[in-house]
Amino acid sequence: MADVTDEAYDAIVVGAGPAGSMTALTLARLGVSVLLLDRKTEIGVPDKCGEFVPHLSEMRRLSPKVNDLDGLFNPPSHCVVNHTRFVKFVFPHREIEIPFQGLVVERKIFDKHLANEAARAGAQVAAFTKVTGLLDGGEGVRARTIDGVKEIKSRIVVAADGAYSMLARSAGLPVSRNPLDYGIGYHYEMVGVDHDPDYVDMYVGEEISPGTYAWIIPKGEDVANVGTGVRVPFMRKGLTIRDYQRNFTERHAVASRKLARAQVTAVKAGCIPVGGPMERTSTSNLVAVGDAAGHAIPTVGGGIPPALICGRLAGRAIAGTLLRGEPLEAYDQMWRRELGETLQNALRIRRISDVAFKNTRLLDFVTKQGWLTEEMITKFVFCEVDAKMRLMESTLNLMSR
Repeated sequence: MADVTDEAYDAIVVGAGPAGSMTALTLARLGVSVLLLDRKTEIGVPDKCGEFVPHLSEMRRLSPKVNDLDGLFNPPSHCVVNHTRFVKFVFPHREIEIPFQGLVVERKIFDKHLANEAARAGAQVAAFTKVTGLLDGGEGVRARTIDGVKEIKSRIVVAADGAYSMLARSAGLPVSRNPLDYGIGYHYEMVGVDHDPDYVDMYVGEEISPGTYAWIIPKGEDVANVGTGVRVPFMRKGLTIRDYQRNFTERHAVASRKLARAQVTAVKAGCIPVGGPMERTSTSNLVAVGDAAGHAIPTVGGGIPPALICGRLAGRAIAGTLLRGEPLEAYDQMWRRELGETLQNALRIRRISDVAFKNTRLLDFVTKQGWLTEEMITKFVFCEVDAKMRLMESTLNLMSR
C-alpha cells in the first residue's frame, strides 16, 4: 500500500463488491487511473449474500432498457455452483411456483474474479485498507493501512461501501435514515439439506420473516443458503433476528422437514437497502454505486444485478467527466434511464406487499380476492405494475388507513 500513496489517482473506488469492482474494471478499460480499496483481508471473504442471480434471459425481461446485458450476466463457470429453474413462494396456506431461470454464484469466488479482472485491466487493488473518511473537498480519502493512516488523493471518489454508506453521507448525499428502508438478513450455509436444487424457495409470513421473507437457495445437491430477513419496525417486541431464524429452520411446517438432518457450516449476516434508490447519487466529485446508492431491488433485496449495471454506468460517467469534461451528475440520468423504472416499480410493489403480507388476516383477504395467483407473483418477480396491481394497491391502502 505504501507505494501507491505518493501519487494521485483519477479515481478511488472504496469497496470491492460487485458494484465497486465493476466500476473499477470499467474505468481501467477506459484508460483511467484507478485505485480499488477494500477493508477485508481477502476480497469476497466473508460474504453476506444469498448468492442468487437471475439468468441473462430473465434479466432481459426484468431490465428491458439496459444495454448490453450479455456483457454483464455471463459469470465464468468456476463462479457458478448451481443452475435453478423455478422460484416457489410458500405462504402460510398456499404455495405458488413460477418458472424462473437463475444462477447461484459462490460470492467469495465471484467477487475475487471481478477484482482480478479490474486488476488485469490496469486498476491498482489494495485489500486490508479501511477508509475512514474523505479528504477536504472530497479530493481523495483517508485510509488506515498496515503501515498506518495514509491520505490518498484523487479527482473523484466512488462510494461502494455498502448500505448506509459512510462516504455518501459524508458527501452530503440523501442517505435514508428510515428503518423501513433497510432489511437485515441472517442466514446459514447448510449441508445435508433435503431440497430440490432446481428450486429457490421464498417463505412469507409474519411469524418467520416480518417485513421481508425467508429463503432456501440451493448451492448443489444438498448444500443451501438458508436464511431469514426482517425489518425492525415489523418485528415483535422482545424477539431478535436469531429467534426468527430458529423459528424458520426448526418449526416451519415445510422448511423444518427439509432441514431436519442439515448442519450449519457458515453463519452470515448483512444489511440490505430496500427503500429504493437515493434521490441523488452524485456530487461534483463523488458517485455512489450499489447498496451505497440504494441500488437493490426493493421487493427481494437483490443487489448483484443493479450493482453490475450501475457500476458499469458509473465507470462510463466518471470517464466522461475525466476525459471529456462532462458533468458527473450525468451518472444519475444514466442509471435512471436504464434501471429507474424497474427500481421504482419494485419499490411500489414492496409497499403493496408491506400491507398484503403484514398479517394472516390481510393475506387471507388478498387470497379471497383472487389476487394471490401465479400471474400476480410473476409480476412481483419482474417488477411489473399493471391495472390489476394498481387496484390491489388502492384497495389495500384504503384498508390500512
